[in-house]
Amino acid sequence: MFISRVEIPWEVVRNPYEIHRRLWRLFPGEGHETGSSDDDARNSFLFRVEDQSTGRPARLLMQSRQAPVCAEGVNLLGSREFLPSPGEGQRLAFLLTANPVRTIVDAQREAKPGKQSAKCRVPLIKEEDQRQWLARKLAGAASLERVEILPHAPLYFRKGKGGGKLGVCTFEGLLRVEASEQLASLMQNGVGPAKAFGCGLLLVRRLG
Repeated sequence: MFISRVEIPWEVVRNPYEIHRRLWRLFPGEGHETGSSDDDARNSFLFRVEDQSTGRPARLLMQSRQAPVCAEGVNLLGSREFLPSPGEGQRLAFLLTANPVRTIVDAQREAKPGKQSAKCRVPLIKEEDQRQWLARKLAGAASLERVEILPHAPLYFRKGKGGGKLGVCTFEGLLRVEASEQLASLMQNGVGPAKAFGCGLLLVRRLG
């Protein structure tokens, strides 16, 4: 695995949908993700926006399976290799920006061919619902000892002629490792949906 710091021009990041597309330039020859599930194994990268202000380039932290290479339109500030190796019983500080949602059946929408019902995702707004969502995502891999939740403004994006909105928040706190391989897999593959919009990258660090 590689962890990298990247800078992207303002004219790109002002539409969050374009960030992921621009980051692909760092991995020429890599096929785009085809997984249909939030929990599918990923072959490419995860990222989170660490610093963004109007009119200025945004700074991102990116995690990838392959080493990124310099590319036009993306400023690769630095990169290093690392191996996620959480130990069972270990207490770790964690940081995660995520898109907590639940899936419901939408009676107003027409189901896709071959499907009995139309489903859609709705954001979880209440802190307790968000906390329970995270606990479910970590179940079997780690238990939460403490968590604080920082809400974000809605994330608006444009895609083709349409657009959309995502509900995003940041979780920060302490966890205890229950199964090292499962937690390492979550760190590699990400947590929850909207990974193409900077969600899902689980960062941990040792205490002390």
